[in-house]
Amino acid sequence: NELKMQSSGSNVGLGGASGKHNRKSSVVIRSLMDNEAQFELRNSDTSVANALRRVMISEVVTMAIDLVTFEENSSVLNDEIIAHRLGLIPLKYSYRPGETSLLEGNDLKIYPIDTDIRRRFRFTRDCDCDTHCAWCSVEFKLDISHPGEDEDNITVTTNDLISGDPDVQPVNFSTNFEKEIAKSNNFKDKGITIVKLGKGQKIKLSCLAKLGIGKEHAKWTPVARSVFRPQPIINFDHQAISALHQRQRLKIIQCAPKGVLGFLSDEDYIPPPDSPGTHLSRIEQQKYIVVKNEAAILDYIEDVTILTRALSSTGKPLIHATVSETNFIFDVEAVGSMPVDEIILCAIYAIKSKCEELKGELGAIEEDVN
Repeated sequence: NELKMQSSGSNVGLGGASGKHNRKSSVVIRSLMDNEAQFELRNSDTSVANALRRVMISEVVTMAIDLVTFEENSSVLNDEIIAHRLGLIPLKYSYRPGETSLLEGNDLKIYPIDTDIRRRFRFTRDCDCDTHCAWCSVEFKLDISHPGEDEDNITVTTNDLISGDPDVQPVNFSTNFEKEIAKSNNFKDKGITIVKLGKGQKIKLSCLAKLGIGKEHAKWTPVARSVFRPQPIINFDHQAISALHQRQRLKIIQCAPKGVLGFLSDEDYIPPPDSPGTHLSRIEQQKYIVVKNEAAILDYIEDVTILTRALSSTGKPLIHATVSETNFIFDVEAVGSMPVDEIILCAIYAIKSKCEELKGELGAIEEDVN
């Protein structure tokens, strides 16, 4: 659950500059699902957190359809619109150990992940071929026509795209949860809609998928959402709060929208090290207030502070909040082309590679000056 991010043998970590400001940053996973993750970046600063966010959006390598050649298109959509829709279809790469040929080379060490797509494909600009080959691109074909037996339109989806590489396929459902819902409701996996064809209409095309990054075009961006916020630091005067009347504690909770604050529950309670480890009774739990939604509490903490100051016998607020300057909470949602944990790791390795490259260039400049 924890990933140390400081480069071994180096005085420069991802947390800051060398010397007294050197930090040993770490990533701690809070939750991890198929395409969503929440994690903490600890012992770092805003510049590094924002760099990680930007790299996940714009510099993680993925594959997307880049060139479309139309042979026939009698549908209601223009060629340009269909080509644009094809480019935005997420393509998933599935590594098959023992069956997939991988590239060799030291230049790939910045992505030391066995399933990473860069160990299978080259960038087109780095390939030795004249136009395209199996090492730098994947060809897809689409040839569908309306059967003409009835007047109903037919839907052309990603299931109709024929891939030239079994390792690269369009993403239909983005999560296992959606698959289970479809299965339980007897829904057929129809894929992502590309175009609808009426009677007498046909579409025939071929397209090439290539490697790229989001900085070149949004279709190569592996995430739909990549945001971070400072971790809130909430201080409770639990002794004073427990001495309040139940109606007063309820008033504090109702000061913020539902789900932001709440009474202590079994899920929230973590026994201190010196306790016997037994849970509090429900009556005792009603004496404690905890934060239920960290992302929203800072928007309402001013109202909560004013109210608890008025209820306090000492005139000091019973709940006080600040934000951490070194810890950040990330929320990342992938589009399905890559597992979300792989996106995070690739972004971290990319930042480390940039730092090492910068350090090498600075060292070369220093040698030239001396």
